[in-house]
Amino acid sequence: MPAGSPADAVGQCFTCWWMRSTTTRRGSTFFRCARAETDARFVRYPTLPVRNCPGYEVAMLFVVLMHYTQPLDAVNAVRAEHLRHLEACAARGLIHAWARREPPTGGLFIATAPDRAALEAVVAEDPYVRAGVATPEIVEVPPQNVRGALRT
Repeated sequence: MPAGSPADAVGQCFTCWWMRSTTTRRGSTFFRCARAETDARFVRYPTLPVRNCPGYEVAMLFVVLMHYTQPLDAVNAVRAEHLRHLEACAARGLIHAWARREPPTGGLFIATAPDRAALEAVVAEDPYVRAGVATPEIVEVPPQNVRGALRT
């Protein structure tokens, strides 16, 4: 990244799985370490830039494509439970956006996770997958190709 980029100002937190940005009503942005909520060794609001952190875990970005394998009536029977699952994952900071394809042949969601195995475990719990109405296809996006709001 070029000098003067957000990564220079924030350091490792800019790409860490545990970093959460918080914006005040006045528009100021702060970075907090979510790991501090469960581990007293970490500071909730670290002094930036963080150049070295023992808890650093790179956040990987993924696009998960869901391919319907059953008729739409069977998919729709599980849809409410699937949407609740997506909302719960979004509240945990795992899933950032989702949509149904048009025409409805499947859907997709954008997720971050420390690694593919962690995301596979979340996807395996998806009601569509458990009910056998959709099969997932996980596409990893290399961190160096992520820009803008999708940058964790």
